[in-house]
Amino acid sequence: MKLALQIYTLRSYLSADRVKDTLRRVRETGYDGVEWFGLMGYAPAQLAKLTEDAGLLMFSVHRSFDDIGSCNTDELDALAAAGVKYLPIGWLPEERLAGGPLFEETVAAIRRYAKEAKKRGMYVMYHNHDFDLKPYGARTRLDALLAALPEDLFGAEPDTCWLYSGGVDPAAYLKKYDGRSPVIHLKDCVREGGRSGFMPVGHGVLDWNAILPECGGADWLCVEQDEPSGGLDAFECARLSAEFLRKAL
Repeated sequence: MKLALQIYTLRSYLSADRVKDTLRRVRETGYDGVEWFGLMGYAPAQLAKLTEDAGLLMFSVHRSFDDIGSCNTDELDALAAAGVKYLPIGWLPEERLAGGPLFEETVAAIRRYAKEAKKRGMYVMYHNHDFDLKPYGARTRLDALLAALPEDLFGAEPDTCWLYSGGVDPAAYLKKYDGRSPVIHLKDCVREGGRSGFMPVGHGVLDWNAILPECGGADWLCVEQDEPSGGLDAFECARLSAEFLRKAL
């Protein structure tokens, strides 16, 4: 199983003069790849080279809805040429979620972008937060978004902490969308949920004995910790997560 770090975890270490050293340390900490939360002002080929020079793979880059809506095919060409396989949408505002006035427009834009991405061998997904799990009829807004688009064009990037925080059993959700979730965000938290505190994987309250067996269909497991905890810095939190997962998987 390939283990990645969502580099947002280390965003305070990503100034231009530190990015190379930061990526080197990510590799030394036990990760195989990184998922970028944007292009950081670099061209895709430049960012891929920085990543690969550190011994890591740049397999996934988060996209904003502005990126989706503009559907820049030149940028899609460059992302594909740089070796990117996955293009998760980081989040959507309320008005673009199911029940919002721009939902249908949003679905149409995602469909157009996802078709162009698929032509280039890439797959578009949605990275959930807890607010995506609010009820929409008999299901959640997240379920409604996934139901609005075919599986071959659009998938899920489940975030275990935000599933828990939104009142959804992470293991049951992973089972429900098995085969449609090639990248899974592994994130832990305190009992009250992620908005009260994040934790390194295996050091919070999530039931990893139930969650990890449901991750077998994923291509990548991606650790993320939005904020460090317990007086530790972000690198130490990332190290503890990798250490736990290398033993548990």
